[in-house]
Amino acid sequence: MNSTDKQMLKVALRNGILFTAILLIFSYFKNGLINYKWIPVWFLFFASTGALRYYYQNKRSKD
Repeated sequence: MNSTDKQMLKVALRNGILFTAILLIFSYFKNGLINYKWIPVWFLFFASTGALRYYYQNKRSKD
């Protein structure tokens, strides 16, 4: 695994964890409960969008 892949993995994990936690906090204060079955879906969505954003930003900077 090269350094670009490691950096993309770090960005994806950080983005997934951070935005999932923010969404959990918002949903807790809005509804008063946490729906645990959606946590993996939220994490995968936010992690993939973070990795895609990182990939396309680096792709444009190399061109």
